[in-house]
Amino acid sequence: MPLQKALRAKPILKEAANHKDKYRLQIIYTRIQRDKNEHPVYTHYKFNVDSTLYFYPASTAKLFASAYALQIIHKDLKDSISPATPLKAFANGHCQTDELYDSSSTDAKASISQYIKRMLLVSDNQAYNRVFDFVGQDYFQQASRKLGFRQTAIIQRFDWHCSPEDNRFHNSFSFYRKDSSLLLRTQAITTEEYINPVKDVTIGKGLYMNDSLIGKPKQFRYNNNIPLNDLNSLLEKIMDSYDTTLKITGDDRRFLWEYLSKYPFESSYPWYDTSYFPTYKKYLLYGNEKGVLPNSNIRIFNIVGQAYGFSTDAAYIVDFKNNIEFMVSATIYTNEDEILNDDIYEYKTVAMPFMKALGEQLYKQELKGHKKRRRSHYTAYLFNALPYLQTSHW
Repeated sequence: MPLQKALRAKPILKEAANHKDKYRLQIIYTRIQRDKNEHPVYTHYKFNVDSTLYFYPASTAKLFASAYALQIIHKDLKDSISPATPLKAFANGHCQTDELYDSSSTDAKASISQYIKRMLLVSDNQAYNRVFDFVGQDYFQQASRKLGFRQTAIIQRFDWHCSPEDNRFHNSFSFYRKDSSLLLRTQAITTEEYINPVKDVTIGKGLYMNDSLIGKPKQFRYNNNIPLNDLNSLLEKIMDSYDTTLKITGDDRRFLWEYLSKYPFESSYPWYDTSYFPTYKKYLLYGNEKGVLPNSNIRIFNIVGQAYGFSTDAAYIVDFKNNIEFMVSATIYTNEDEILNDDIYEYKTVAMPFMKALGEQLYKQELKGHKKRRRSHYTAYLFNALPYLQTSHW
């Protein structure tokens, strides 16, 4: 089995696999072949994947928020607005805030597309909170069920001051024409009280709250839940131009491709300084090495999450030069002292080296075996569909 082979290849991979319970390790490695019509044929290799083995998904929820927001605009609002339509978000109490402009855009106006850029480029939490409000808890659940994601529950903002009750109420949004006249008002409604489907899951032996150590595990009853299978599947759907289950346009899909794969330094609006190093947010293949420039032949279309000791990356990796495409989704828990919220996690010493080694080893195996497979034209299609790839230099 190719995944088992990879996990035996390097000491850090072997260590994690041998102690999978300690690390709550889950991995999906997907080989992709194309039929004569260029449709993908997926072969999934899994290690310890279990929908009841909870991991905190953190910012990977931003992939669902991005896709569902675009689906609302196209399918539910019938394209009466576009992702780029200027908006203002208005607070209605319940831990909400007004957002009347966005200084990261070319005209200082906020929009769904600008929020998505910020989420996918640097995992911006404030942008996620506004898109969470636009989508709403009900829609997150309904859209996930329609896609077959039975245990995915996206029920929280990323604002630790907000209670579960606060998260049931959402900002209202006003969308405007170019002449600043009102075009549309929307407000998501939540009709039910949602909880994590992995009921009463607790992790750790203590946690810090308001600078005080509480000697009991953290309860994740009102936190998001995204099984690794669902996260991997949504990324497959986004990257597959033949997919019809997501009700988004071709332009929407290419927009997601661009900002899933761009590096922060390639973006002008929003612009990011050098604190966002070249391979920021690309755990697989690069870990958190700040002095490394990305391989110009490779693009990683991915989403990551990191919090409470959990590090997660779901990535579609393409080598345009060698015509290789494959996927890896992995999550690992590194919290030796079992205390949550103390900011003492082994991200740098264990999680990131593990992710880097896993991506490198699976890429090495793909590189070795790709000549035996039918040559696909999809990587060339993907390259041509994203003009920025053809002009990007570093």
